[in-house]
Amino acid sequence: MRNVVLAPRTRAFYLSSVFAACSALAWSPAVAQRSSDNALAAAEDAFGTTVGNETIGLYDARNARGFNPQASGNVRIEGMYFDRPQSGPGDVMVDRLTSGFTVRVGLTAQAYPFPAPSGIVDINLRIPRRDSALTSVVATFGPYDAYGLEIDGQTPIVPGKLNVAAGVKLQRFRSDMNAKANDWSASTLVRWTPSENIEIVPFWGRFERRDYESNPFIYGFGDNNPPRIARSVNYQQDWSDFTQHETNFGLLTRFRLGDHWTLRTGTFRAFYFRAEDTLTFYQNVMPNGSADLSFQRSPPQEFSSWSGEVRASGVYTMSDFRHTIHITGRGRAGLRLAGGTAIVRVGTAILGVPAPIPEPVFNFLPRLRDEANQITGGAIYDLQWRRVGGFSIGLQKASYKRHVIVPNGPSSALSARPWLYNGTWNLQPTAQVTLFGSYTKGLEESGVASQAARNRGEAMPSSITRQIDAGVSYAIASNMKVVTTLFEIKKPYFDRDATSLFTNVGNLSHQGLEFSLTGQPLPALTMSAGVVLLKARVEGPLVDQGVIGSVPIGRDSSAMRLDLQYGPPAWKGLSIDGQMERLDKGYANPRNMANIAPRIVVNLGGRYRFKILDAASTLRVRLQNLTNTFAWEYTGGTNYYLQYIGARRVTISLAADF
Repeated sequence: MRNVVLAPRTRAFYLSSVFAACSALAWSPAVAQRSSDNALAAAEDAFGTTVGNETIGLYDARNARGFNPQASGNVRIEGMYFDRPQSGPGDVMVDRLTSGFTVRVGLTAQAYPFPAPSGIVDINLRIPRRDSALTSVVATFGPYDAYGLEIDGQTPIVPGKLNVAAGVKLQRFRSDMNAKANDWSASTLVRWTPSENIEIVPFWGRFERRDYESNPFIYGFGDNNPPRIARSVNYQQDWSDFTQHETNFGLLTRFRLGDHWTLRTGTFRAFYFRAEDTLTFYQNVMPNGSADLSFQRSPPQEFSSWSGEVRASGVYTMSDFRHTIHITGRGRAGLRLAGGTAIVRVGTAILGVPAPIPEPVFNFLPRLRDEANQITGGAIYDLQWRRVGGFSIGLQKASYKRHVIVPNGPSSALSARPWLYNGTWNLQPTAQVTLFGSYTKGLEESGVASQAARNRGEAMPSSITRQIDAGVSYAIASNMKVVTTLFEIKKPYFDRDATSLFTNVGNLSHQGLEFSLTGQPLPALTMSAGVVLLKARVEGPLVDQGVIGSVPIGRDSSAMRLDLQYGPPAWKGLSIDGQMERLDKGYANPRNMANIAPRIVVNLGGRYRFKILDAASTLRVRLQNLTNTFAWEYTGGTNYYLQYIGARRVTISLAADF
């Protein structure tokens, strides 16, 4: 395959580029001290926290309570509404712009003025806030033969008034499924505070992935799961590489208006481009590994969006009562130039065995043009009674329009103007106990058609989603907290029908129980333990006809995650950590015939904090999949193709703050 192994001169050029980038940014300091990145230490609960390159918790940006917050449009930047294109490299936005993100569900979601069903992903930007110059450098080796270098910095231009941050990353990427690529990303952020009442933060970032050998898409057949195959074997075609890139830029502002009111604005631009690409499909995989092999190639695809929010918030405190009023306006304008896919079926192949095939001729169809616009205005009132409890109630009006133009075919126009509402409550019977609950009716995106559908990549219409939850939070001690939540979410269900058209095929409900235990049970021991039990069910004519089963694919019926870290002062900067994750993936096809066995994965790691030339530094070592467990799993949401979990692998990183 092209650029699977870098030639000596290519490798030398790549590494020289890395070190040239180091030199170019040597003057600028780190936005945050990367040597102290620690997701476990930063986690408020076990529901999902990402800091730098570390992620812990039950949920992530693509899975919360069995749904995909990104595809649902439930992403925020520093609390402000952000619409991300429905396709992209995988991160919530350009990685050099973000210091991490948190998945908010249940009690923590109540802190947001306008909560969203199925959770919120809130992104933290690398906003420069220091009045001293720092530089952070992170070098990473692994997993497999991947390697990379990250540099993040900030410096004050006018101390106390104007700070600038910049970052760059160069990486040789390799996935668990042996997809390889050459990546780079860069960012710039500015924080300007002309007065104590004004803050203005513009930012820009870009990510690019070249020579990308994408993962194959694997689908079982009937009640059969694919056989065990050799991992890390490259069986893509040498003519299937492609390039993709994403650009994010925007502006955040905050104005303090008198003693009670604050005005915040966020304006964001997201643009994703994928050059002409080829995807490999292994369908109807039999127990002996034989499968129907096909290739899908698409013309260049573009996904872009303008989005933003204007919010005025007033806070009035009277004795033990705090009254808060939020008035907001949100909007987005999205454009998708997609489709036109050509399919070539080449016959039978053996899964996991390289089979070079001459590049076929693909005849594209015209791309479709898909425009979506939405404006939402609303207000919310929140009352909190100190040491007693509180409630909030909100009302929004949404105006949604969508126009899809199919060349040489029918065009369609959709519109909706629903009223949306939400309410929350919390009660503190004791200083340690908080009871809470909420109800939310929202308008969410429904994702795009799966890769296996004949209308692959087509965006689905927005859906009305309803969520109700209730739970209890108990502070066992000053540094230990347990949270338990019951929830139910209802929304339309999209899947392939009997003709392989991806469309609305019924109604979906998720009923679940969440459990989180976080804190320090012993001195120097930090833990995060989470459990979610999920009952997901589909109702509709396709279920009644036996075309699909009543249990939707792509949902974990149970998930358990335990993270531990131990590092007493006597170890002088050394700590060890471990993670254990158990997932019950349920069924592997829409007809509920193939059952994937639960799997357990154990990871071990360690950190050593020390100094290099008086610079705070951390050496991090991680051993993933300690027992080298082999198991098939599938991606969540609508794109439920199978993939195996990664083999035993080691990652080593060194971070230093100068």
